Amino acid sequence: MNIKQLITVRIKEKPIIELKNWNDGWHTEKVLEDVAIGEKGATTNKQEGDLKTPLGLFKLGSAFGIADIKADYPYLTITDNSYWIDDSMSPDYNKWIEVDSQSTHTWKSAEHLIEHKEYKLAFIIEYNTINQYDKINKGNNKGSAIFLHIKTKNYTAGCVATTEENLKYILNWLKPDSNPHILIKTE
Repeated sequence: MNIKQLITVRIKEKPIIELKNWNDGWHTEKVLEDVAIGEKGATTNKQEGDLKTPLGLFKLGSAFGIADIKADYPYLTITDNSYWIDDSMSPDYNKWIEVDSQSTHTWKSAEHLIEHKEYKLAFIIEYNTINQYDKINKGNNKGSAIFLHIKTKNYTAGCVATTEENLKYILNWLKPDSNPHILIKTE
């Protein structure tokens, strides 16, 4: 896999985030506090709507947000047309979709991203995601819209959350060629 940067979310007692770099072994560069996870804890068997954060190692996807930020790390700007599909029976389940008011859509439920203040700055955690052209994700119900986003409460619906200041630090710390991943673990 050749991972050179790792965001470790440790949730044993009080959740923390450790930013680690690989250089002949893992070295912790910074520890970030003020972290929240799913309201019902964490699980290795995530299901849509269970309010749990998935445990495991996942690729860190693009950053995204409302502001048009110029960053070295891939960044998507949310528009009025940005949706994340959480209808597990849709062929677009667990994907970012851009639609306008004239478009027909293939889902019964979705998050209209611009309506969520916690997405002012966020990162996609590549949990239960697939290639955008592959439709096999439909019907798997293993959970969607798992992000690292701004903390607005002491718990999330299944994401990992921390302060906006911490997220800005992470955005500036990340290097796309370092194949960044996120490891969510209980120890």
